[in-house]
Amino acid sequence: MRRIISVYVPAPSMSLSTSARGGPPHWYWAAPYVAVVFFALSMLTLVWLLQQRELEAERGAVVRDLQWAEQTMRRQMLGTEEFLGQLARDVAAEALDHDGFQLRANQHIANNSELVNVAWVGTDEIVRWTAPFDTTDWLSGEALAGEQIRLMEQARTSGRLIYGDAYRTARGDTVLEVYVPILRGGEFRGALVGAYSVERMIRHLVPAWFVDKYRLALRNARGEVLAVSSKLQDVDESLSVELAFDPPGNGLALRATALRGGGLPRALPAALILGLSVLVLWSLWSLRIHVMRRVQVEKERDRLFNLSLDMLCVVGIDGSFRRCNPAFERILGHAPDSMPGQPMIDFVHAEDAGATLDALRRLAGGEPVKFENRCRCADGSYKWLVWSINPVCEERLVYAVAHDITGRKAAEQALRAESAFRKAMEDSVLTGLRAIDLSGRIIYVNSAFCRMVGWSEDELVGATAPFPYWPEEMLEVCERNLQMTLNGQAPASGFELRIQRRNGERFDARFYLSPLIDVSGRQTGWMASITDITEPKRVRAALEATHERFEAVLDGLDAAVFVADVRTDEILFANRAFKRIHGFDVVGHTVRGVAVPQPERGDYRVDPRGLTPADLPRELFDGELQHPLSGRWYHVREQAMRWVDGRVVRMGVATDSTERKQTAEVARQQEERLQRTSRLITMGEMASTLAHELNQPLSAIANYCAGCVTRMQGGKWKPEDVLTAMQKASFQAERAGKIVRRVREFVKKSEPRRSAVNLVDVLDDALGFADIDARRTGIRLIADIEPGLPPVFADRIMIEQVVLNLIRNGLDAMADTLPEQRLLVVRARRFGDDAVEVAVIDRGHGISEEGRQRLFTPFYTTKTEGMGMGLNICRSIVEFHDGRLIVDDNPEGGTIFSFTLPTESASERVARSA
Repeated sequence: MRRIISVYVPAPSMSLSTSARGGPPHWYWAAPYVAVVFFALSMLTLVWLLQQRELEAERGAVVRDLQWAEQTMRRQMLGTEEFLGQLARDVAAEALDHDGFQLRANQHIANNSELVNVAWVGTDEIVRWTAPFDTTDWLSGEALAGEQIRLMEQARTSGRLIYGDAYRTARGDTVLEVYVPILRGGEFRGALVGAYSVERMIRHLVPAWFVDKYRLALRNARGEVLAVSSKLQDVDESLSVELAFDPPGNGLALRATALRGGGLPRALPAALILGLSVLVLWSLWSLRIHVMRRVQVEKERDRLFNLSLDMLCVVGIDGSFRRCNPAFERILGHAPDSMPGQPMIDFVHAEDAGATLDALRRLAGGEPVKFENRCRCADGSYKWLVWSINPVCEERLVYAVAHDITGRKAAEQALRAESAFRKAMEDSVLTGLRAIDLSGRIIYVNSAFCRMVGWSEDELVGATAPFPYWPEEMLEVCERNLQMTLNGQAPASGFELRIQRRNGERFDARFYLSPLIDVSGRQTGWMASITDITEPKRVRAALEATHERFEAVLDGLDAAVFVADVRTDEILFANRAFKRIHGFDVVGHTVRGVAVPQPERGDYRVDPRGLTPADLPRELFDGELQHPLSGRWYHVREQAMRWVDGRVVRMGVATDSTERKQTAEVARQQEERLQRTSRLITMGEMASTLAHELNQPLSAIANYCAGCVTRMQGGKWKPEDVLTAMQKASFQAERAGKIVRRVREFVKKSEPRRSAVNLVDVLDDALGFADIDARRTGIRLIADIEPGLPPVFADRIMIEQVVLNLIRNGLDAMADTLPEQRLLVVRARRFGDDAVEVAVIDRGHGISEEGRQRLFTPFYTTKTEGMGMGLNICRSIVEFHDGRLIVDDNPEGGTIFSFTLPTESASERVARSA
């Protein structure tokens, strides 16, 4: 397993940019902000002045319209005054009888809707005649009262027309009265009274066009509104004018308020100006931040070469060092100043010189290489280094990165030795071991079990029930025990089963079951240890006869066993392993007092202190705990049982699981490194193609910029032409940045983080990576994605790695396919209600039956340069996401690789149920 680290190394001639050597003065950055603020204030002032001018013009129009309306109302009321005056003269001359009075008054009231009553009041302040004849407000014979008497007196003394104050009648109507004195020869003969309805005055004395534009209100001297022409509330109070209404006077005033139109709000121009100004200021601030970040990146890039912990160097095409970073002295002990000019091959171990020379020859041909070798240190020792080298042919230089893997090599050697040792131990034990998956299929047997039953490993692995070692007369019992095991109901003490050998001989065996847990902590099956108990069963009665023999059996176990009273916590029994762990006889002490790996009270399935003999036996705890003093891990199982004296006790079994946990952790770390290696290998294979892909936008940017410079130097250029060229250059820069960003996101190292992921974006990125190789080999890529796919609960980078690996396998498989048949389809669709299926369909050479059986075996590959770990990693990633990776034949020729992923909603339901 290799881990390649690719780092960008600056060329020896690289120097700090102008921005890195010194930033511009502060006024340089402040000038645009001041200009934008000054421009915004100027525009706001101009808009305010224009709006004030427009407001004054509109106010003048309101004044004119109100004066016109007031004059119209005054003309109407003057006509009524003349009518009342003529009527008063006729009454004074006794030229008018009651019928004539009714006829003329009713006719005038009909023509003037604002007038509601006309009455003749005598000198005795008694109403004599009234019109219309059906009125109820002024009745013949009714006397004046209150304010009416005062107005009558004013008309008597002044001898002229008098208007009273508006008042509200008993029916709720607002009325305005006018008193016209009746004089004959200077003698006061009474008065004619006209009663106006204020509401009708507003409604009938004002033209319709005025009501459509304004809300007209009649107010008294106290500011109370007597009547309004419209109930609408949507008015513009800024366009409101009040004018005295005389006659009738007495403090009455007309107030016209413009109705609000449907035009744009007055604050809209100011809001637009402020919004655009803020947007420009934000853009300037973002540009400044971007420039400062670029300056910082350039500084960091210049420091990277000197501060990198890995060995970075620039090597000539002839294999001699040109420049080395300080890591050479830290790792190999060679000073960087002493390395330039020395050939690389002089530091390579003699056994690795041939492979190193071959790699250098490939570099001379322009091919990037990765290899491992041993290099000599300053003290004469050697260290293992892994090199990643990329050539730049036009500069006749190569850029190399070397990482010290001496420790990893030693760990790999130790791991291989440990694996070989454990394999030897496994083959030498006498206890049979058998593992089945969750469906009951045998996935592993050891040699002891094969010798026990007489069938070979190839004959047993993959077998399903009924197994060949089941006797015919015991099929029902065997099937029941298997189902009990799969349901997790097998007793902790195991169970006995009668099985047969290949020659037909029957014997008794005892099966001990335990969950089979993978490196991710997920149960994948059940592990059984099988012991031939034919002979032990014969002597079991004798072994159980005495307590000493019972203790001997427990003392022979590697697991620590103890029995403690559930109420007092006193240890009643402890086997030898338990005593060995604690270093003394712990019987009589409390469990807490001797620091036994012990679960908390809340971790028990039930509180053992509340159990009675009727509740026994009862399992209390099954899990792993860490010893508080030694730090070692133990698999602890506790069960409530009845002691020999009738007390309720708890029996605990602690099995040392430290080595297993350490091995699982090492395996998990190796798996993570292997996944990252797979991504880096994939990106290494695409390096040359990516360089070609990046060359296009970079060349376009250079051409656009050169064209702009040429036009500006010639003096014959237009701003719109230069702007178009710079926009095109910006688009090409964004294109190059997107390619680099996708590569960086793909290869960066991160812990798996599952979250809601849009599968369409993942497939688009993977297809974008693969499209480069597809176009180079003439293969068409088609994305068949079902619309409206729900988000999946996954790690984006890991799923992208799986899809890209499957696509690249499909592209490689179609290398010999006819050009017109080179088609690769990436399909995504719903898979039930809680999952999404992704399939990669190629038309390659397909996979043989033998190859399919070994397809997911580590280090098995059909490629000449493959590692054989890609599909194994893909399956691990898919299973980590609770899915399955399936291989099928393509009916049109080729292969279909498909896998499923859970949706986000399904994961949330599982989390809530858990």
